[in-house]
Amino acid sequence: MNEVYGDYEVESFLGKGSIGKVYLARHRRIGRRVALKTVHLEHRFEDDDDRSEFYKRLQREAELCAAMQHPNIVTLYDVGYEDDMVSYLATEYVDGESLLAKLRRTRPLALDEALSIATDLLRGLAYAHSKGIIHRDIKPANILLTAEGQAKIADFGVARPLHSSLTSTRTLVGTPNYMSPEQVKTTPVSPRSDLFSTGVVMYEMLTGVKPFAAPELSGILYNVVNLVPSLASDVNPAVSPRIARVVARLLSKSPETRFGSAAEALAELDAARAGRNAIATETETIAILRDDATTPFPTVLDEETEVPLIRRDVPALAFWIISATLILGLGASVTLMQRSVRRQEKPTVVIPQAELDELAAKRRALNAARALVESGKYEEAIQSYDAYLARYPQSIAAAEERTEAQRLFEESKPKAQVTRVAKKPPEATTTTQAAEGDEKKKPSRWQRVKRWFRGG
Repeated sequence: MNEVYGDYEVESFLGKGSIGKVYLARHRRIGRRVALKTVHLEHRFEDDDDRSEFYKRLQREAELCAAMQHPNIVTLYDVGYEDDMVSYLATEYVDGESLLAKLRRTRPLALDEALSIATDLLRGLAYAHSKGIIHRDIKPANILLTAEGQAKIADFGVARPLHSSLTSTRTLVGTPNYMSPEQVKTTPVSPRSDLFSTGVVMYEMLTGVKPFAAPELSGILYNVVNLVPSLASDVNPAVSPRIARVVARLLSKSPETRFGSAAEALAELDAARAGRNAIATETETIAILRDDATTPFPTVLDEETEVPLIRRDVPALAFWIISATLILGLGASVTLMQRSVRRQEKPTVVIPQAELDELAAKRRALNAARALVESGKYEEAIQSYDAYLARYPQSIAAAEERTEAQRLFEESKPKAQVTRVAKKPPEATTTTQAAEGDEKKKPSRWQRVKRWFRGG
């Protein structure tokens, strides 16, 4: 007999969620299929306050989801309780896959598909924000795609109302690669924090890369706060500059410089897409009206991508054969699509304050050493780097900067000056002086006569 939760009978295992297992289940009376999110905790609570906060969060998720009915948000149908504590959530079952699963197969996504998902995401967020709800964990794993390609936002487990009465602690909540700078710095978040996370998701869909990726958690968090990624159009030329500017504005470090709301971002994205489509339509019209018999299937290149165009003079039979082939291919693709296992890309992390303090101390120590280098105090900088590396020997950045500081120190040393005394060259003797010397050494004629008389 299958496992039963309230009125729901489990049919199959879908995956592991943030608080327990997720099953495909069916309501025993009305037959509705749901995604059953059960509570199976694998950790122990530190104290009663920790336990109370956890169940308050579950209750908050239930209340928030119950308040929302939107085509781009996963619907909550039912909540189960045990001893007045939430034991399961029965939500809409999306017969498709997560965006995470899709990105694992295809990077980047086709431009139209990526923009369609982004549009659905912004619509869902605009609705949630209008209800005073901030998601706080927008990422590919929490975006589900139906078989028709519609995107739905899921998992409001770490969502928070704008004016929450729950105690706010200085802890890091979210998924590192998709956090906003406000979340990393544990400062108050607003709906614009969700817009930053949306920008990260859009960037990944359009370029195939995460804009703030790094090998270590500390590197990711540093990049989120400090790194300005290249424009999406520079990474993927198929992305138009106008769409790239929309993404760049979503990724602004300061919330004030992002879009004022998800609705405003959606309007700008729609305008950017309409501009692109208008260009494509005009180009297609020119191509179709051009009677070029040597090109039966002309290809028009607009500012976004290559759009294959079918000429008007294609025979009717060929047209229907092509159409039937496309329909059959699409049907086969939908039939073969695997159901998503809703796994987190990375577990949602809650980093203790002690670790945040450690990261801040490391950053201050490196910045102090760099300041010494910039001020020309190379010897002191080397000592600072040595102290840092003694504590964190695996730091590649510190080792490289220490090597550079050593090089600058060696170059700054005064070089000993060696004075070379050039030897004075022997004075040159002229031919006349040499001849005069020879004359002085040669005996005169009278001296030779006297020597002859003396018998010498």
